[in-house]
Amino acid sequence: MKIKNPILTGFNPDPCICYEKGKYYIATSTFETFPGLSIYESEDLANWHLVSRPLSEKRIIDMMNNAPSSGVWAPDLTYHNGKFYIVFSNVETWCTGPFKDCYNYLICAEDIEGPWSDPIFINASGFDASLFHDTDGRSYFVNMEWDYRGLTGRNCFTGILVQEIELSTGKLFGECHKVFKGTEEGFVEGPHIYKKDDYYYLFCAEGGTGYNHSETVSRSKHIFGPYETNGVLITSKNTDAYLQRAGHASLVYSEKNGWLLAHLCGRPIEGKCILGRETALQNIVWKDDWPYLADFSKQPRDYYELKDEVQLEKEDKLICYDFLSKQFSLDFQNLRVDMNPYTMKTNTSLTLIGKQSIDSFYLQNTWQRRQQHFECEFGCQLSFEPEVFSHMAGLVYRYQEGDLYFLYATYDEKLGKVLRLMTQNEYQTNLFEEIKIQYKNDIYLKIVVHFKEAQFYYSLDNMNYIAVGPALDATKLSDQVVKRGGFTGAFFGLHCADFKDSKKTATFRNVYYKIL
Repeated sequence: MKIKNPILTGFNPDPCICYEKGKYYIATSTFETFPGLSIYESEDLANWHLVSRPLSEKRIIDMMNNAPSSGVWAPDLTYHNGKFYIVFSNVETWCTGPFKDCYNYLICAEDIEGPWSDPIFINASGFDASLFHDTDGRSYFVNMEWDYRGLTGRNCFTGILVQEIELSTGKLFGECHKVFKGTEEGFVEGPHIYKKDDYYYLFCAEGGTGYNHSETVSRSKHIFGPYETNGVLITSKNTDAYLQRAGHASLVYSEKNGWLLAHLCGRPIEGKCILGRETALQNIVWKDDWPYLADFSKQPRDYYELKDEVQLEKEDKLICYDFLSKQFSLDFQNLRVDMNPYTMKTNTSLTLIGKQSIDSFYLQNTWQRRQQHFECEFGCQLSFEPEVFSHMAGLVYRYQEGDLYFLYATYDEKLGKVLRLMTQNEYQTNLFEEIKIQYKNDIYLKIVVHFKEAQFYYSLDNMNYIAVGPALDATKLSDQVVKRGGFTGAFFGLHCADFKDSKKTATFRNVYYKIL
């Protein structure tokens, strides 16, 4: 049976796949969004459900003031001796100079939905850390090494480090070995080690996470090497493949479905990946003790195959959110810190207490969810009574601070309540002419996206909608256009700010996401 790729659509990069107790799990990066880290679960490799966001407390992670596309990079998920282990990087500095301040932590839990242990600090020598549990009971910590002296280019990515670790304390001991310096693809990162028969296999992401991305494989009969390489396993480089940017992969095996590779990918529109980096699966076969894609090419296929027929669940075309539901708590995230202390929820309403601006790295009260489809709609009913110009609430279509589109209600001293459209690209802000709105009750806002075109609308009765501003270019909210960051994707969100007293509230109802 053929299953269509990608399996995790919209901003789901750096997948780490794990199989345990008859279930498959995939962990993906979340960067500066909170709660951090996404874990998906599947019993059949065809139907996947988001089940957990482990980094959900300040005791586990604090991303206050982290820059865009910092935060949680490339989580690693393994199972060993009755526990799930997660290794993750909290990257706090990375795009403003030669340095990358990245602390690597370890947490564990007996159940995939927690509770998760207090984080243990491991090291800070490089990001994309992982664990390997050997058959003799020993465990090893693996990460790429970052050398700031290279300043730019591949010389900063100096190789893959392996060192034994004590899981109960997080203590690294014994000699730290640099086992692999990468291939000619460059930028070696994202390491995972697997053991099959007589060999240890080192999987690495190389080539950078753009259109030259790839995954390479090397092997050794000893954990510390030396490793011989078989070169590139998968890449979309210089192809017209439907799945571009293929790389950063992890391997899984089950008796029922054999070997599969989970990897990140992108689906560009005119070269721009609005949905960010997504996750796909490929079938793997072995020849002469080396892994290959099932068709022995290096190009990813837009499908993978399962041995048995599976009943595919129908995708919800319309999601209307209950704000106390688990679906809302999993689908929606804040930025850097938990905004629940500044939010009140009922089943039918979400009330936000206005905090800092749409550009803040601190206390920005935004609740956002990923854009997962090229044609979709996101909307809400807004109850808001602004009294000064520093009261703002509305609907945002964003990539990150400084790169966003924002339709919001506010107050003008001459006009009273107004509706305004703001666009930002690299913090270059345009404010479109205000629309004076006179309403006694609520106002309805929505945005409709058709591939590269996005259009905001408002209504006073939820029936007759009026377009606001021009059609906007959705491709500007993509990795390839933004100048800072560039590792996430497009989001729809709800936002409230109060620059006067930090207490003005806005209530959102009838929040929905619709596939067109």
